[in-house]
Amino acid sequence: MSNLETNKKYCETIESKIKLDAKPVAMKLIKTEDDLPEGINLIDEKIRHCEMVRKASLGNTFYSTIDQQLCLGGAGAIGLRDMPEKLANGEKYFSLGRFQDLETAKKLTAELSVVKDIHWGMIYAPLDEANFEADVIQIITEPVGGMKLAQSIVYKSGAKIEPSFAGIQSLCGDAFANPYITDGINFTLGCDGSRKAADIKDNEMTVGISKAKIEEVISGLDSI
Repeated sequence: MSNLETNKKYCETIESKIKLDAKPVAMKLIKTEDDLPEGINLIDEKIRHCEMVRKASLGNTFYSTIDQQLCLGGAGAIGLRDMPEKLANGEKYFSLGRFQDLETAKKLTAELSVVKDIHWGMIYAPLDEANFEADVIQIITEPVGGMKLAQSIVYKSGAKIEPSFAGIQSLCGDAFANPYITDGINFTLGCDGSRKAADIKDNEMTVGISKAKIEEVISGLDSI
């Protein structure tokens, strides 16, 4: 079965079990331009990573390099550049009033999920149109959809889910970098940036599933 056929099957299962207002999104980091699958074009605007996820969820397929990434923190989290120093050391978030002091901000930012290995670009596509094996699949859904995904995960694992999030860098760090790094699954409640820029609704959350876990999730969804 081709990558496209497999992804169509995954998407069909997800959509049959979970209430969605947009498509699951397939994302893949690429090392060089030569790694691009045929027929995928460069995005024609400069926007944030979370906005790119939303754009793909609405039916668009494209790739981005660092030059099209408006949010440098997001680009740093997904591995298209080093994390900006003032974000990495907590100064930016402290200046925004997110933490009681700089030491607390540094403690948290040291724990954020960041892809350390720098890549040339990222491909984004609605899952049922992705002709590549995704590194991570993101699903934007209401909490009841998150519940169903949680049930599909524990169906086989028998282990409680331990999500990792902080209300900061959600679609970039929590829902991409975390599952990418851990070969796992992560649940996130969004961040101010993604809710404002990428139109993640007040009643929506995001789940990131690594390629190592997608078969298990799909199998679980089919079984419950």
